[in-house]
Formats: sequence, structure tokens, C-alpha cells
Amino acid sequence: MEESDVRYATGLTAPDPFVLVLAGPRTHLIVSALEAGRARKACPAAVLHTPAELFAGAPPGRRSLADQILALLDRLNAKAVAVGPWFPAGVARALEQNGVDVRLESASPFPRRAVKTPREIACIAKSQRAAVAAMRAALDLIRSAEISSAGVLKSGGRTLTSERVKAVIERTLLERGCSADGTIVASGPQGARPHDTGSGPLRANVPIVVDIFPRDKRTGYWGDITRTVVRGRASPDVRRMFQTVRRVQAMALSMVRPGVESRAVQRAVEEEFARAGYPLRLSPPGRESGFIHSVGHGVGLDIHENPGLRNEPGRLRAGHVVTVEPGLYRPGLGGVRIEDTVAVIPGGCKILASFHKSLEL
Repeated sequence: MEESDVRYATGLTAPDPFVLVLAGPRTHLIVSALEAGRARKACPAAVLHTPAELFAGAPPGRRSLADQILALLDRLNAKAVAVGPWFPAGVARALEQNGVDVRLESASPFPRRAVKTPREIACIAKSQRAAVAAMRAALDLIRSAEISSAGVLKSGGRTLTSERVKAVIERTLLERGCSADGTIVASGPQGARPHDTGSGPLRANVPIVVDIFPRDKRTGYWGDITRTVVRGRASPDVRRMFQTVRRVQAMALSMVRPGVESRAVQRAVEEEFARAGYPLRLSPPGRESGFIHSVGHGVGLDIHENPGLRNEPGRLRAGHVVTVEPGLYRPGLGGVRIEDTVAVIPGGCKILASFHKSLEL
């Protein structure tokens, strides 16, 4: 199973590897003696095992993860196991060499993870509020920056860089119990590459894409927000891109409700961008332009999880939590992306933490 599936099933995280085995109605956990107390507290209904318990009476020695699993399977009289696509290949090979039939399952063992409980939605909303606070701090810093004669942003007498803005974002998130990895502050042409995290000096009069996705350090749930701003005056091209993205995002948000097919939202956004004069171009590699990604993704214990708003079958349900993040990209000019995280509710969707959508600072 993926780490997040294990956390979903048990509530447990640990620095050392541990094993979850679902056998009929029973949940079995193999943990080190160092983690046994925490495991008992996190998952009191589980049958708990430690290497010392599994190998009681055997000569002392270090036992591999595969050895521990084999000992438990022998105790359960199990000759076959189903594992997910992220199961360690070396452990799978060791099990097979000892006569265990290892079957690969692509389906999630916990499909109900996609529909969030009220508690889970509250956890995501908390991370999203932290993301909004960090966004406010980042944009306040960019807004307060002076514009040098060379068009470079200056703050406190020093060049304002992507790295300095990210540091402010990270401090703000840490104060709210969240961590961040991969935060995007991408200026000008860097923003034309959606996952370019950005680096170096920030410039005036060009779009700056700020994408913040924090994870709560206690609960493990994520948030995700993106805004695009210009310090100074945006060009007519950038202003038109921004107005189009903002309008299309509002349309997409209006479509998100129970029963709507995921690909219907994707196709509507693609068609609206094309009508606005922004065709999709996926070649040559590295020079893609237009709307080049999905409308959104699920958010929970993973930053990207099901369901997505993309070109695939599947209908939204109340309790789904998804991002709505259309964007436009033009190599050499930059990108414009606006993103909110929403919970699907009866009759529509609810933005979990609101923040203004303005271009020029």
C-alpha cells in the first residue's frame, strides 16, 4: 500500500518501516518495539506484532522486513497476498522465493478515501487557511517591494528573489503547524513551465506565479492555492490572459457539484480557452502553450489523489475535495494560473479558504 493508505487505515506514521496486513475483518500491524506504544494508541483495534513477539524463542538477530511478513503470514496460514503498485520489489521477490503468491492490485484498497468525512474536510480547510495566510504574506512582500531602474524588485535594500519570498512563505506556514516542499514562486518565463519552482530575482511588470501547497504536520492533510500577480503594470497580453483565466475558473467552479462528470469540466474549460483564442499546443517539447494540464486534482492525505478534474470518466460526489486551477502558458512570456481548493457539497461546491484574485500590485 501507499504510505497514505496505511496512514488512512491506522492513523500511524513512523520513521522506521512497518507492515500493515488486512486479513479478513482483522488489521495486523508489525512495528518495532520502539513504536509499539504509539501504534497501540493510534490503532487500538489492530492486532499488534513486534519482531520479538513474532520470533519468540528463536535465536536473537536482526530480522528483515520480508522475514517479519513471512512469519506473520505463516501464523495466519496465508499463502497469497495482494499488494499495491508501490510495494517494495525486493520484499515481493523475497516473499515469492519463499512460496508466497504475490499479486499486484492496481485498485486502491480504500476507495472510500476519495469521499472525505467532515473531520477530514476540516483538516484540509485548516491547511488551506495556512496557505492563504502564507499567500497574503508573500504578496504583501511583493507589493511593498520597490522597482529599480533596471526593473528588478528590491526589498530592504536588497534584490527580492524567489528564494526570499519562499522563505517568508515557509516561516508563515511553520507558525501555523504546516510544512511546505516545492513551493512555486516563478517570475516571467519561468511561470510558463507549470512545475518550475522559480529562482533568482523577481522583476516588475511580468507575471509571478505563486503556488503554495502546505501539509499539516499533525494530521497529514494538505491544502493548495495559486495566485498570479504583477508588481507594477501588466502588459495587455498578460492582462487578457489573467481576465480569461479568472473567468474560466469561475465557470469551472460553477460546474463543480455532485453528479457532474469529471471530464465534462475538463472539456468545458478546454473549449472555453479555445474560443477565447488560446489553442492548446503540446509541441515542441518544452515549448507547450495554452492550457496544458488538467483542471484539478483531489486533495487529502496526498497532494494529488482521486478524484481528479481531468479527461476521464467518473462523477463527483458530495465529500470530494478537489482543486480548480485552470491556467494559460506562453513560452517566453510566462504563465497565469488561479487555483482554489473546494469541497463538493449538495448543490455545488464550497471554497475552503477564500483569497482575492487581483493581478496588479
